[in-house]
Amino acid sequence: MVNEIVVIGGLTMREDVNMEEYNTLLAKMYKIVGSLPGFQSVKKYKADDGEIISLYRFDSEESLEAWRTHPEHVEAMKRGHADFYASGFLQICKVIRESRVNPPQGQ
Repeated sequence: MVNEIVVIGGLTMREDVNMEEYNTLLAKMYKIVGSLPGFQSVKKYKADDGEIISLYRFDSEESLEAWRTHPEHVEAMKRGHADFYASGFLQICKVIRESRVNPPQGQ
């Protein structure tokens, strides 16, 4: 059975955001989450309308909970809501089935 957790987050930035400050904080958060047991990956996409979608993958709810409650992450979330984000959403999803396609050898 698959226990993986996928977190989908969508953010719209405020127009007056200092992107250098935001990117510095984001890099720090990526470094922290990347060091946590059970973290698998994060990918970030920007839509044509400017919305930023992030996909985080964790191997369990426990590993996600460690990230959600990490003290520096808690403070970064507060700062994000106060200083950077105009709007956003977060969805926590359990993977109920997964299939993968592997490329042929040599590609």
